[in-house]
Amino acid sequence: MYSTIGRCIGLLIALTAGLANHAHAVTVDEVAILLPQKGRLTQVAQTIRDGLLAAYYQDSQTRTDSPRLRFYDSSDVSAPALVAEAVANGADAIIGPLEREQVQALLNAGSPPVPVIALNRAEGDQTNLLQMALAPEDEIATLALWMHKRGIRRPHLLFLASDAGAARFLQLFDAAWQAFDLTRPPRHALDAAQKGGVAASVKMLKDAARNSDGFFLASSSIASQVQPALTYYNNTLPLFTLSAAWDPGADAATQQDMEGVAFCGLPWLLEGERPEQAALYAAQPRPAASHDRLYALGADAWSVLHSLAALQRGSALPLRTGLLHLDEKGQLVRLPSCAEIRHGMATTLFTPEPPRPAASRR
Repeated sequence: MYSTIGRCIGLLIALTAGLANHAHAVTVDEVAILLPQKGRLTQVAQTIRDGLLAAYYQDSQTRTDSPRLRFYDSSDVSAPALVAEAVANGADAIIGPLEREQVQALLNAGSPPVPVIALNRAEGDQTNLLQMALAPEDEIATLALWMHKRGIRRPHLLFLASDAGAARFLQLFDAAWQAFDLTRPPRHALDAAQKGGVAASVKMLKDAARNSDGFFLASSSIASQVQPALTYYNNTLPLFTLSAAWDPGADAATQQDMEGVAFCGLPWLLEGERPEQAALYAAQPRPAASHDRLYALGADAWSVLHSLAALQRGSALPLRTGLLHLDEKGQLVRLPSCAEIRHGMATTLFTPEPPRPAASRR
């Protein structure tokens, strides 16, 4: 299955123009890919795999020494055992695992014998083990910075009362905002169950947010309801939310309802189509944004492998998921681009500055 999809993507990419240039390549003969092939993360893993293969075949067009890829099923075997097996089979580098529990098991096992690029984050750090993920911490930290640069000083936090996941995002925003102001921003619950639904709750904001100068919506799924209601009730404060609110493939009516919404997201979804994207979308229908982002994660994992030396010297890489740099704990920190919906399109308005290079990292 993997080889068939790989050949398909490789053929399509061979027909596209604009090839990637990896100046800091790491020469390896074999790369092991640790991904679950059954269970609850199967579809996620397949999408990441396809993105990785797209980047791999894109890269192979300009290289004569492309390494072999060997896939391992991480569903039932512990990550330390898989790493040992892969190294015994000749792997010089490893991408994966994806499961957080498996990443934690690797961290607990000590430093791996070859470079490992894990596709999730867990607690701890080890030499030779990098952790990368589409973590909301990175997105919210950049969003808070952008809001402050735009002059927001008194944000008002909104969330859907029935959204259990919103609490985490509110906490992350509070932590990020402390870099600018130690005062905890006020919060307002939007109740979809009351008469009039979310719109009725938004109507009440005119008084509740009288002293505020912007909104952060932690429940991104209702952004297309909140923004029209704000407009209807003549509340002109800007609305910021998470990138999950934006789907480039949504219908025209939804795009119109999102007019003016601001967020920080992946360059993969905000910039012009890349050759590997064209190949992926030609091979199969473009997925919903949640899985489209996983294409970018897989492709970036391959690019990171070829840029390890630059990252370890403290360089920042402008890739598909954002500007990536390595912190002292071996985690790849992601600085996304920030955009506002204008006329149904996400227009990039802010790109974070790369951090100052450190002398040496890991």
